[in-house]
Amino acid sequence: MTSLVSRLTSSLRNLKLSWMPVAVARSPSPSATQGPAAKRQRVETAEADAGADADKPTEDPSTSASRTSTASFVSSTGKVKAKPSSPQRSFRPLPDEPTPEQLAEVEAMMALAVEADKRDTYAYQPNYRDTLVLAPMVRSGTLPVRLLSLYHGAGLVWTPEIVDKAIIGAQRDVDTVTGVVTYHKGGGAIWTTHPIEKPFVIFQIGSSDPELAVKAALTVAQDVSGIDLNCGCPKPFSTHSGMGAALLSTPDLLLDILRALVANVPLPISAKIRLMPTRAETLLLAARILRTGISNLTVHCRTRDMRPGEKAIHARLAEVVELGRRRGLPVICNGDGEGYANWDAIRTETGATSVMLARSAERNPSVFRPAGPLCATTMLTPQLLNVASHIQNNWGNTKFLLTMFKPSPPPIGKLSKTQKKEAMECIARAKTIPDVVRNFSNMGLGEHFVVNEAVGKEFMDELKRRLEGRPEWNVWAERAKAVEDGVVVDAPERTAESSAVSVASADDEEAAMNAAAVAEEEAMNAASAAPAASEEEAANEPVRATA
Repeated sequence: MTSLVSRLTSSLRNLKLSWMPVAVARSPSPSATQGPAAKRQRVETAEADAGADADKPTEDPSTSASRTSTASFVSSTGKVKAKPSSPQRSFRPLPDEPTPEQLAEVEAMMALAVEADKRDTYAYQPNYRDTLVLAPMVRSGTLPVRLLSLYHGAGLVWTPEIVDKAIIGAQRDVDTVTGVVTYHKGGGAIWTTHPIEKPFVIFQIGSSDPELAVKAALTVAQDVSGIDLNCGCPKPFSTHSGMGAALLSTPDLLLDILRALVANVPLPISAKIRLMPTRAETLLLAARILRTGISNLTVHCRTRDMRPGEKAIHARLAEVVELGRRRGLPVICNGDGEGYANWDAIRTETGATSVMLARSAERNPSVFRPAGPLCATTMLTPQLLNVASHIQNNWGNTKFLLTMFKPSPPPIGKLSKTQKKEAMECIARAKTIPDVVRNFSNMGLGEHFVVNEAVGKEFMDELKRRLEGRPEWNVWAERAKAVEDGVVVDAPERTAESSAVSVASADDEEAAMNAAAVAEEEAMNAASAAPAASEEEAANEPVRATA
């Protein structure tokens, strides 16, 4: 019996070894590959791999780099060792240099006149330049955070993306006590605003239909100063209907929506996109968008497949900013903005006219202050509670906003690690605003948490005073009154650069493609006539390409 067990055990061991995979996926560590046996094994494996792959097409570097495999090697003793490797997936596009033909196509598009330049016809033009602005954020970009951001210095604030079908047909109600304007269908509010933010609020639409986009924009036109088309959100709730970042894959539809908005909505139109996988694709898309007659382009410096934690590729934006400059249009940078902490660095690297803040503002809306942010726990939380209470924001959203605030590190925040944890628990346990106040009072922070109607009204009065002190407020008020009174308002002065942009009449993109084809043929002829010309000279010819 014992011998039978021994024989079975030996057979199983041999079977296990015979099925053990041996493959060299990556270069093994030097310490494990010393000795003649290891060297012979590596040579034999490499020759076998070369023979097996001889007829296979060359793999794209980004594909091969992202593969997860098991790194195995043979040690100097001849034993097989397998070491699982960690996933090396990367969504960062590889460096790419647009070809002369691709740059010629961009130049052909830029040579065409703007399809519909209506910037001189708007009653009011938001200030997209030289400022920090609040990004459109689902759930986080609601009225309380927009008001807090304006209070602390945001130049403009974007609403969360609102789907066209959701807002079309909504009823508009005004609270005579708070002044809050609510768009709703039945009992649920779809979007809320306040007249105090009108000169600075940009309404972002999620749409994949030109007609519906126009209807949605006209629904809210009386309460906002601009309309923005979301062409960059990669979330499934947006892309599954062809909206958001899905529009990057259907550029003709994207352009049709922008054209419809520009033609039919009496407000400045803007678009927010992401970087395309390659520089050439990004440049061509930007050139096409800038020609539609929009007033601003915002670029999120990540591609659709990149994750929020991956570093934004600011270096890819400079050449898009240059295209905007040539059209006389601002280009806003979105991605990794931390307020004034890296304002100069981003503008120096990209040349962007403004910087859009998302996660940093979600954590602490006072990040817009030139002097730096305030303590999120002892300063911003009480402010949010007072604003939410004053405008009667629903508790579910108010609690969500509070949970997004992150305790400020020293020297801004003075709380210990234990106190920070306790502060987060104070919010998690609360079911009402009074609960939050009570919980923080029990922590010994009651002096900071004075929340009542008087304090809320005082905040709103101070916000109005600050906004009325901005030059944009006076311009908006004067022009709005002139429009209401039927007085013709003189158009604002335009720079010589932007005035040089003419309005297209019958031109279309077919002409651009024809011009690109001609330019491509000329480039090929020039290349054959002057083979000594360097690639760098060719790339620098119509558009300055940057890394």
